[in-house]
Amino acid sequence: MALIRWYDARFYQGTYSKRKILKHKMCLFESLGYLVTQDDVTTKIASELNDEGQYRDITLIPTGSIISIQKLSTVFSV
Repeated sequence: MALIRWYDARFYQGTYSKRKILKHKMCLFESLGYLVTQDDVTTKIASELNDEGQYRDITLIPTGSIISIQKLSTVFSV
């Protein structure tokens, strides 16, 4: 298990002055899940892990967008 803090893209529809654009910020997310794999491009986490070692509900996070990864202990291991 890991708690991952990361930035994701954000879209602002409309027309803006440069001054207003400078106030726009990225979205900061916190995702909690089983850390499945990580390489230079993608970090993959899963929401669930069953007793047969199968993962469910996968999130792909751009590795370069990650601010921090806090590894947590798990209740059981498969």
